[in-house]
Amino acid sequence: MCTTRIEGRAVAYQVKWSERARRLRISVSAEGVTVTLPRGYAARDAERFMQENAGWVDGQLKRVERARQKQARQTLPKDVILLRGKPTQVKVVIEPDRKSRALIHEAAGRLQVHLPEGAKGKKGEVVEKALREIARSELERAVAAYARVMHVNPGSVTVRDQRTRWGSCSTRGTLSFNWRLIMAPPEVLNYVVVHELSHLVEPNHSPAFWKVVAHVYPTYREARLWLKRNTGLLRPNLN
Repeated sequence: MCTTRIEGRAVAYQVKWSERARRLRISVSAEGVTVTLPRGYAARDAERFMQENAGWVDGQLKRVERARQKQARQTLPKDVILLRGKPTQVKVVIEPDRKSRALIHEAAGRLQVHLPEGAKGKKGEVVEKALREIARSELERAVAAYARVMHVNPGSVTVRDQRTRWGSCSTRGTLSFNWRLIMAPPEVLNYVVVHELSHLVEPNHSPAFWKVVAHVYPTYREARLWLKRNTGLLRPNLN
């Protein structure tokens, strides 16, 4: 990790070399600043490039900070999360006679978490594990359904916790989704599934790609807008 000064403040950045890169590139996201260099360039070239683009980097860092603050303002009441787009109370029930195994189930618009005595601190871990399992089941079901409609053959489906992405499609057809999609309305989860499956038809984000998406999922713009406006609600404190 390297550090430079931009507009009077220290900015940390990571330097990466890429065989495929044809020019120097800077990316700024919630995960940090990265300078990508073609092979043959030295680390000092990254420092020079950062300074040459200091104004742009500063603007991007401010944009990321504004987005972070906006998300921080998006909150739900304590012990309430979204599940399939609907506010759902997380109810913890301590059972002294329960052994080490926790139990969680949906009932009457709430997630009821049954924990043994002394395990209340594990609530967040138990809830996340349960949501991941629900997400995997519903994502796999959606992938299978839309793959049939689109006549594509995806590879395996993985469920992860990406910081800034809702889904991805590898060159081998492996689909990866963010488990937090289970908190979004079903139509949003379905859109992300269609989006990634469309990469099996068009591997880029060209007009042809969006034409495939629109053909299968005409309301995709509404789903994208929902994600943009409600990202903060999909990252609640589960503890």
